[in-house]
Amino acid sequence: MKAVLTVLRKDGDNTTEESLMFDTDKSKKICDVKNQFNYAVQEMYLSPGGIIFIKNTKPESLEMIDQRQARKYIGENYPETYIEFFGEVKEA
Repeated sequence: MKAVLTVLRKDGDNTTEESLMFDTDKSKKICDVKNQFNYAVQEMYLSPGGIIFIKNTKPESLEMIDQRQARKYIGENYPETYIEFFGEVKEA
C-alpha cells in the first residue's frame, strides 16, 4: 500500500512541511498495534528514510504518528523488536 503523507520537520524555530511517499512494500514491518481486546488494529512500519508510520487495517489507510510515542509503544510492548530496529540500550 502506498500513500503520500505530509511530514512536519522542526529545526530550531523553523518548521517546514514536506510531502513524502510511504510504501509498506519498501518499508519494514515493526509490529502490530493491538486494542484492549488484543486484536491487531494497526501495523507499525519503519520507512527506508527512518520514519515510523502506521497502516490502519479497517478501513485500510496509512497515517503518520508521533515518533516518540511510537518508540515508546514499541519499547514497552516489544522490547526485543525495539533493540532489533533501533539498537542496543543500556541495562537499567
